[in-house]
Formats: sequence, C-alpha cells, structure tokens
Amino acid sequence: MLDERVAGSRAASSPAQRLTGTRAAVARPGATQLLEFADRLRDALLRSWLDPMVRRGMLGMALVAAGSVSPAFLPSGVFAPGVSPVITTLHLQWLDSGVGRAITTALMAVGMALLVDAWLRMRPVHGRRPPSLAWLLWSLPILLAPPLFSRDAYSYAAQGEIVSRGLDPYVLTPFSIPGPYSDQVDPMWAQTPAPYGPLALQVQHLVVALAPDNAYASAVLMRVPTLAAVALLAYALPRLAERYGSSGRHALWLGVLNPLVIMHFIGGAHGDAVMVALVVLALLLASRGQLVVAAVTVAAAAAYKQTAVLALVGVVGMAVQAGDLAPGVRHKLLALLRHGLSLGAVFVATFWAITAFSGLGFGWVPNLSVPASLRSLLAPSTFVGSAVEWLMRMGGMPAGWVEVPVPVAQTIGLGVGLVAMTWVGWRLVVRNPVLATAGVLLILCASGPVIHPWYLLWGGVVLAATRLSERWVRGIIVVTLFFVTYGVVDATVSNGTWALGVSAALWMIARLRTHRRRTLEQEPVPVPVAP
Repeated sequence: MLDERVAGSRAASSPAQRLTGTRAAVARPGATQLLEFADRLRDALLRSWLDPMVRRGMLGMALVAAGSVSPAFLPSGVFAPGVSPVITTLHLQWLDSGVGRAITTALMAVGMALLVDAWLRMRPVHGRRPPSLAWLLWSLPILLAPPLFSRDAYSYAAQGEIVSRGLDPYVLTPFSIPGPYSDQVDPMWAQTPAPYGPLALQVQHLVVALAPDNAYASAVLMRVPTLAAVALLAYALPRLAERYGSSGRHALWLGVLNPLVIMHFIGGAHGDAVMVALVVLALLLASRGQLVVAAVTVAAAAAYKQTAVLALVGVVGMAVQAGDLAPGVRHKLLALLRHGLSLGAVFVATFWAITAFSGLGFGWVPNLSVPASLRSLLAPSTFVGSAVEWLMRMGGMPAGWVEVPVPVAQTIGLGVGLVAMTWVGWRLVVRNPVLATAGVLLILCASGPVIHPWYLLWGGVVLAATRLSERWVRGIIVVTLFFVTYGVVDATVSNGTWALGVSAALWMIARLRTHRRRTLEQEPVPVPVAP
C-alpha cells in the first residue's frame, strides 16, 4: 500500500514539478563529481602540506618572493620617488641601496637553496612518494612576485598590449607604444618584434585584458597560463611515463617538481611552459591511440612556440607502433612516410586554422632570428666561436676576419644538430617514441645559437617520462643544479652583489657532493618502474 501511495503521489505531481525534478536529477551527477573532485583536491593538498620537504620548499619560495623586491627583478626605475605607490607607501626605497640589495639577494639565494635541498630529499627512492601537489604549494608564495630570473614576461605584456590595440606585433616593437608597457621591457628586446606563434600572442592579449592599463599587473598575470600548463604537466607526465613502463612518481619528481620548472615556468612565467605541456599531452593522447587529436594538439603547441613541431616525431612513431610493422628498413620507411604525411596534413591544417582565426598571419617567420641576436655563451657553438674570435682579436687579426668565427660556428652547430636529430629520430622513433621526442628537442637546444636555462625543459621534461639509468638521473641532477646556480648568480650580478652569487655557487657544489655521497652510501636503487 505504501508503494502504491508513493507511486500515486509521483503520478499526481505537476508537469513543472516533474521538469524541475528531471533537471535536478541531471544536475546531481555533475554536482557530485564536482564535490568529489573538491574532496580529492583538499586531501591531496593536505597530504602535500604534511610532507616536511614540501614545507621546506615552500619556505624557500617565500624567501625568494621576499627577495624579489629588488632591482634584479622589478622594472627599471621603480624605486624612483613617486613611481610605485606600493614602494612609496611601504617606504621600501632603501631596498635599492647597497644594504637592501644584499639583503634581498641573500633571501633569494637562501630560498633557492632550500628549494633545491627539499627537491633532492624528496626523490622517490625506498618507497617514498613525492606529493602530487607539491609544485602548487611551492608556487603559491611567488604568484604575486615580479617575474623572476628573466624579464620576458614584461615583453609578453607589451606584445599583448600591441595586439589589444589592433596593431601587428610581428612588425611593431614594444618601443612603438611608448609608456609603461615599453618602459618595463628589457632594453635588449625593446626594439625587436615578436617571434612567438599566433596562439601565444592572443593568449598574451587575453591576459592583458584581465588588467587593462596596468603594465606591471599584466606581466605578473602571465603566470596564469603557465600555472595551468604546469597543472597539465602534473596530470599528463606521470600517466605518459606509466604507459611506457616507467614510474609516474619518478616522472613527477624529475619533470614537474624540478627546481628549474618552478624557477622558470612559474617564476619566470615563460610561455615555453604551455608549449611543453601541450607536447606532453599530445604524446599521452597518441599513446592512447588518439592520433588525430594528438596531431591537432601538437599544432596548438607549435602555434604557441614553433619548436613544438618536433613532437610530431613521437606522434608518428606511436602511429607506426600501433600498426603491424613488417621487418626491414623499407617497410619502416614506408610506414613512417605514410603516417607522417597523414598526421602532418592534420598538423598543417590545424596550424593554418589557428593562424587564420588569430588574424595575425605568418609574420613570425622572418622574426625567428630575433632570439639569436643575443650572444649566449651557454650555447656550445656560440662559445666555441666566441673563443676563436677572442684568440683572433688577441692575435691582431683584421676586423673583417674577427667577425667570421661566431656565425660560422653557429652554422656548423646547426648542421651537426640536424644530422644528430635525423639519426636519433631514425633509431628511436619506432622503438621509443617518447625518448625520440626528448632527444630531438634536446639536440635542437644544444645545437642552437642561443641557450636559456628554460630551453632545457623542452626535452628535459619529456625525458623524465622515460626509463633512465641511475647515471642518467645523476646527470640530470647535476645539470639542474648547474642551471639553478647560474640563475641565482645571474640575479646576484644584476643586483651588484656577485660575491653572494659565488657563495651560492659554492653551496650548490657542496650540496651536490653531499647528495652523491649519500647515494653511494645507500644500496643501489633502480629507478622505480610502474607495475
């Protein structure tokens, strides 16, 4: 009887009530999923916070944020009377003095040392699991800090402002829009047009729209897309590693929690973060058989930064893996050509569509040489050319001859890099597409005329998703510490406190030796592999 009464009451309900109930029933699953996600996020944040190494790294980044209020990171002239209301109100002009610069530099150096120490101690050996949201907690203290260890974000803001005014960023330079946007750009790039893809420039345009007429806030807000990119990396990279028999925990530690990622993707707000995240996502999609979507994703990454086109190597390799490849060089070549042409067509069509939708065209093509206008001694070819140039100048060679070594060495470097990329791609593209992708990206970085520390993350993050020997892991740790030290020393020089930079370098060397001694004293532990 009770069932009949309940059924009767339901039947007697009005159409409006039935419609409302239907909507509620439809809405409940989404709301439930949202609540479940919120609960998982809260639990993950709590687990991450309870890890003492996470708190140590967070303290380090808080010190970095405090030390960022210095001429090394803030726009030039910001300490002048009346320029910054915040600095004037809080009476922080003294930070531009010798004592102030020394204090802020020391805070920054100690903070980075704490972050490095926390990262090394967090390595997933002996069953240790690095917290999944450690990267987020480490990022929180610096979200409102000025762009760190690079002034590129100020250029992004100026380029976004140029687009917002309906002008062509591939023709005009920040110098073309006098005012606060151009004033905070590094003088080296103030008169250079944008070399980035059309998607990057439109994202910069959207970010500038979040803080109209506020140049500094626009530069700080460039962290919004990079924060989303690192979140995507934290999701996709461990899953990609596990699909290829490696440890997701180790990939998270090596490729997402890496201090260079926190320094340059979050701290420096570099657009390379979006490119790398989309590349990793494309490889993950391809590993799941979603090849067309993967090619579309690579096109989006290349529309952000053109380097991403090399990720097609991995996508094509996975396409060949998915088929029945007959033995023999001829069959391998035909399979690569077939999948390369089909997926390449998808890539080209998508890239063309993004370019057309952006309305910015292909003006970036002649601007690709803009980054190479900087002489970077970190690049092997540029270093060799510069060394030969110096020897020729010391030997009293004619001026015309002295100008030859650098461009010749850079050209040779690019040629060697092209050959090396071809060889690595051919050897690894089918056997290990992820490693092939990491290899060609790292070779491009090493053979190019310019290297910035964040360029290493193009292939370095992807490399973290592969199975690595202990020797390779130690090598990556050494490279990471070297470039972290380089960034710290560079900032100390900008602050006129180079002695503190030397001290930081010595500490990094000592910390590396301690880490290696601890590793040698322990039993050999292989890189964990997912079951």
